[in-house]
Amino acid sequence: MIGMTFNETHGIVEVIYKGTIEIDDLINFGKALNKNEHLPRQLIMLTDAREAKYNFTIKEIPIIIKSMQENTKRFEFVKAAFIQIKPKETAMSTVLENKTKTSNYYHKIFYTKESALKWLLSDSLQ
Repeated sequence: MIGMTFNETHGIVEVIYKGTIEIDDLINFGKALNKNEHLPRQLIMLTDAREAKYNFTIKEIPIIIKSMQENTKRFEFVKAAFIQIKPKETAMSTVLENKTKTSNYYHKIFYTKESALKWLLSDSLQ
């Protein structure tokens, strides 16, 4: 399950991944973000994936990246912080982070919400 709320105080989209996350879940979530006209063009996202179990393979990451590139075109930039604690899920996010070559998408992995928020609320895109 992927859930989303908008934190108006910080201007951040807060996303929660829980349970088994399939490739179709990620693709459909990306499409939903792209269609949401209420989101800011400078999209800042905090994804808490601590309770998620990824059920896709390294070989499917290019499919996820292609979908992500397509669904982030309308944004000036997307700054995405992921909170990860499980080895497999952290590894998959790391591969995604290293393979993504999209000029308007910035992805970092964190172990705590506090460190993720510190980066998200900073002026840095790197």
